[in-house]
Amino acid sequence: MQNVKLPINVDPVRAAQKQLELDAIIPKQLLNRLAESTISVQSDIKTVFSFDIDKQKLRIFHGKASVAVELICQRCNEPMIYQCEAEFTYCPVHNQEQENNLPDAYEAIYYDENGEVNLHQIVEDELIVTLPQIAKHAIEDCQQSEFELTFGEIDDEEEQRPNPFDALAILKHK
Repeated sequence: MQNVKLPINVDPVRAAQKQLELDAIIPKQLLNRLAESTISVQSDIKTVFSFDIDKQKLRIFHGKASVAVELICQRCNEPMIYQCEAEFTYCPVHNQEQENNLPDAYEAIYYDENGEVNLHQIVEDELIVTLPQIAKHAIEDCQQSEFELTFGEIDDEEEQRPNPFDALAILKHK
């Protein structure tokens, strides 16, 4: 594997024929939408890509991306570190017909006018999707955990009530 800066665009057909594997980084300054979705991106984004041809002769690529980001805890309103991990499998396509014929295991992605796909955009999209809808510390780490309350008690009466179908079971055995 090569440890390099991830190229922005890649020709997935050539990369699949070469069975290219990339262990690469994306400088955090290049992912503006991820930075806008968080307080800050803590480090460069680590990525691993593996291009291949599957048994159906489809060009596919698997990818993983990970980065630590800083978010605001919605419980205590303090900053917190969240580890974003994304794993994905794509199959580049030219048109809607090819997309409709893809196996469910693959996500379709369209080639650009040069027959390439934008890896930076894919990684950024996947990481944004993995961000939590409501960012919260673990309850034991949160400053507001002392205010985490439950109201009322669950009655044990429901457990003691007889099953109404027991009467049918008795009738069945007569």
